[in-house]
Amino acid sequence: MRRTAFRLFIGTLLLAAPVALYAQDAAKQSAAQSTTPKKKKMWEVNGSLGFSQTSGNASALTTNVNNRLKYSVVGWSVVQDLAFFYGEANEKVNTNFWNGGVRGERTVADRVALFVASRYDRNVVQGISSRFQQGFGVTVAAVDVKQTKLNVALGGSFFSQTLTPGSTAKAARAFPAARAAMEFRHRLTELAYIQQTAEYLPAIGDSTSAYFLNTESAIVAPISKQIGLKVGYVIRYNSEPPVRNSVQLRTTDTFFSSGLTLSF
Repeated sequence: MRRTAFRLFIGTLLLAAPVALYAQDAAKQSAAQSTTPKKKKMWEVNGSLGFSQTSGNASALTTNVNNRLKYSVVGWSVVQDLAFFYGEANEKVNTNFWNGGVRGERTVADRVALFVASRYDRNVVQGISSRFQQGFGVTVAAVDVKQTKLNVALGGSFFSQTLTPGSTAKAARAFPAARAAMEFRHRLTELAYIQQTAEYLPAIGDSTSAYFLNTESAIVAPISKQIGLKVGYVIRYNSEPPVRNSVQLRTTDTFFSSGLTLSF
């Protein structure tokens, strides 16, 4: 099972490789053009909002909200992010997912940084009432050119979770895990870009053999300098999901979203 998840993680990296090669060629062409270096912004603010509603013979309501706030100064950076998905169908909640956190990072060498992070997620449909994650590790900027960035991270995390009423799981309420992750972004133009993130978190110890695989794919097309259209697809995989009321829950949840995004 772990080999399968690891292959999925490596497959994500391989899918990003052709795009990276294309981006490097584009970067070489743009290098010939002289540009005035831009001053790095201390604050970066991004947010997106999507909403849809269906009525008539069937009724459905879906909402998704995302935000990302980053502050950088003298080798330090602090990032706050949040993703929220909520859905109802025929007056019954079928999606209630939260995932947010805060991360502090310190650059210690060229393209190398150390980080600590704290995250919270809630996925009621998958039996998770609340789950906290405290993590640490090192990030390496494997590719850092004008149009393309690829960051690779290695580290560890400690989970503590509470299940929804009637749910049981092999995973202990608290357990440590290793972490391997990547974040890839390629700018198609000055404002349009594609982004791919992935993380693999195998539990460590005898309490559980569970592992998690989380990915997010996104593309942003600009409407103006600050406003754009964003399409995203999130995958959340749990190798040992809880059992709720004697029913085995599914291992994989996916979230598709589209909406307006704001950047400052």
